[in-house]
Amino acid sequence: MKRLVSAMTALMMAASLTACSTPTEQPSTTAAKSEAAAESSSGSGETAQETAKEELHFVYVSPLLAHPVWLIAKQGFEQACDELGVQGDWVGPQNISPEEMSKLIETAVAQKADGIITQGLVPAGPVKTAIDGGIPVLVVDSDIPDADRLAFFGKDVNKQAEVLYETVVQLKGKDFPIHASVQVAALNYQLSHDMIDAIKEVFSKHPGGFELVNISESKSDKMKSTTEWENTFKGYPEVNVAINLAAEAGPACAKVVLDKGIRDQVLVFGVDDTDETLDLIRKGELDGTVTTSFYNYGYQAAYWLYQNITEGKKPEQVINDAGTIIVTNENIDNYSDALKIKVDLK
Repeated sequence: MKRLVSAMTALMMAASLTACSTPTEQPSTTAAKSEAAAESSSGSGETAQETAKEELHFVYVSPLLAHPVWLIAKQGFEQACDELGVQGDWVGPQNISPEEMSKLIETAVAQKADGIITQGLVPAGPVKTAIDGGIPVLVVDSDIPDADRLAFFGKDVNKQAEVLYETVVQLKGKDFPIHASVQVAALNYQLSHDMIDAIKEVFSKHPGGFELVNISESKSDKMKSTTEWENTFKGYPEVNVAINLAAEAGPACAKVVLDKGIRDQVLVFGVDDTDETLDLIRKGELDGTVTTSFYNYGYQAAYWLYQNITEGKKPEQVINDAGTIIVTNENIDNYSDALKIKVDLK
């Protein structure tokens, strides 16, 4: 996947013009798009469907505008927009803010966007408003089950817990007593509780015994994550499995473990396949990371919206696993094979 993303990034940097606008560009209005389409189609043999395709405008409301893992989704989104000839706007808050995400969706509705992609931290209200207005919405990473979204495309939290547990047993055996600590981005979001509950359920079957001794928050900030892990190991020295469910938390935890000289006592796991996280796995400073295709959160999501609008196609299921796997030293060089792009709907 990293090779694919790097190649795509190089291609986009080399191109001077693409169909996707940057976050600082002013989106075109519907009237302007209609006027441009009318001018381009006058005196030509274009069909109404071809003209409609040229007019499509997608808005991607990300939970974090410039977070490294979400920039991977941005690359996929921009690549898909370029291939499809769609105007794409990538927007979002600099720091997690459901309120700002709500406002950005309201703006997309006011601009009469043709489709919206967003993440489940945004409240259901503005999403429902968009859907009621005839705008299909595709949700990635964290679901919004109260909204009649086109589809949810994200990580399977139960599978995430299973692959984490299986890796712990593989490394330490069934008799190893697990004293775990979990760090999430924020505890005031349902996704965090869903992930924690899945870990409790799966790990509770461990023959050697399981105890979840502490839960902390990173607030999507690496310095905050580092401080929380320092406090965790000071207050709970028995912790021997550190599970990080936020992208910045894995590297932060790994550094704390090394600094304290307890690497041989603690298994450290992260999420997402950022370059820093993968480098730490190669160095043996992090035992694994659970990942899915953030690139496809942008690329495949845009294609699914496009196919729905232009061909009326829908995913066979509303809830779709984006491909949840754990990356370790054993599969780090070929794990991307399990995350290959699939864009066609049946």
